[in-house]
Amino acid sequence: MAIAAGSPKGLQLVSAWSHAFAQWWLKELREALPSGWLGWVDQTAKPTLTLWRESTGVACRLAAGGRTIEQLLPPGDTRVIAGWLSEHGLEVEDVALGLAIPRDQFFVRDLIVPKAALGALPTIAEQDVLRRTPFELTDIWHGTTGDDAGTSDICTFSHWILRKDRARTALADVGLSPDDIDFLAAHGPGGEAMAAIALNTLRDEDPPWALRAVRLLGVAALVVTILSLFVFEWFQSSVADSLEIALVEMRRGSQVGQEDPTGRLIAMKSSGGVLAIWDELSRVLPDDTFLTELHIADGKVVVAGLSSDAARLVRIVDRSPLFSGAFLDSAITPDATEHKERFRMGIRLRGLRDGRSLAEASEK
Repeated sequence: MAIAAGSPKGLQLVSAWSHAFAQWWLKELREALPSGWLGWVDQTAKPTLTLWRESTGVACRLAAGGRTIEQLLPPGDTRVIAGWLSEHGLEVEDVALGLAIPRDQFFVRDLIVPKAALGALPTIAEQDVLRRTPFELTDIWHGTTGDDAGTSDICTFSHWILRKDRARTALADVGLSPDDIDFLAAHGPGGEAMAAIALNTLRDEDPPWALRAVRLLGVAALVVTILSLFVFEWFQSSVADSLEIALVEMRRGSQVGQEDPTGRLIAMKSSGGVLAIWDELSRVLPDDTFLTELHIADGKVVVAGLSSDAARLVRIVDRSPLFSGAFLDSAITPDATEHKERFRMGIRLRGLRDGRSLAEASEK
């Protein structure tokens, strides 16, 4: 029976596109994951416990982690069921609890739905009840089962309908109420029970592929996070190693400069610039001396300024590892304003001949 969808066409297209994208994403991610992970990904959200009435008690079938455990328990006492679950490390809240009812108690119809209308399947099922059956929605529980993962544009579902009075009678036989269970299953002659009607819509509002998608997204996010942390730690370690090497070299260079005056002299001459000369003059000249002129040309330095004892500056400058041949270029004259002696002094860079420039010395 073909039933047209009642939703707007645009909403149907969006729903179909989203479903198709999710299926494609799952397929691609499955191919990328190691085969050992797929078993964990395909596990259901919760173990399922299905009950049905037998002549001698209540049959229990627990499906968890790919295993199935069956047990016959006394009827009428839910505490016995809770105790049996605890023996397997589970609580009642940890399982999806369902009741299996003989298949002949259900009214079953076939629904043929276009794949583009899958998002409106609950509404289509309700309209099928109202228009094609003698039941009222308030008197029944109903649900659909089927496979929508095929390549065809048309999907076939089984529409299961069960009267509430029949379901309550079956629940009372095992000591349960409708609020205690999550689904109703159809129990066939061969003993197999197939979930047909979901009663707890809060737990079943998402399709199975959505649950698998969430699991796979979680795995992918975990892998990306671990890889990101690894790359970050590796980068931080590399930067720390580079800084440590640079600090060691700086300390070593500083110690060599302090312990080896010759090395200090070579370093000064290699720069061969005004800053190196100015730094050395600042180091050797007394604190009561200040310069008013500084000329550097052809390996010679000429300075002029004021000092409290200008005559001894020649001896002081000659002690420098950078300077030699210091001499007064003019007479020392007192300065009444500054109360110091005005001087003018010529200096040669140690090891340089006349006529060589500082640039030539620095290139050596």
